[in-house]
Amino acid sequence: MELRPRNGRRVVLSPLPFQGHQNPMLHLANILHFNGFSISVIHTHFNSPNPANHPHFSFDPIPDGLPPKSGDSLEDIVPLLTVLN
Repeated sequence: MELRPRNGRRVVLSPLPFQGHQNPMLHLANILHFNGFSISVIHTHFNSPNPANHPHFSFDPIPDGLPPKSGDSLEDIVPLLTVLN
């Protein structure tokens, strides 16, 4: 569903993929939305919000550069830490 800007004012928000960043950003988005802004949230697949909880926002995933999950072995942790660094 294409959401159109309200009054031509749109805000694009991108939370950092760390604990505690997403909820305050979504609270700010709600405040801005109630003040007439259209909200777009870009996010990674690693820490994706549930769009059903905020149907008045548009959510767009972007690549995070992390390798796809290939199992729970300890061998996979080294490439993941290398990518994160």
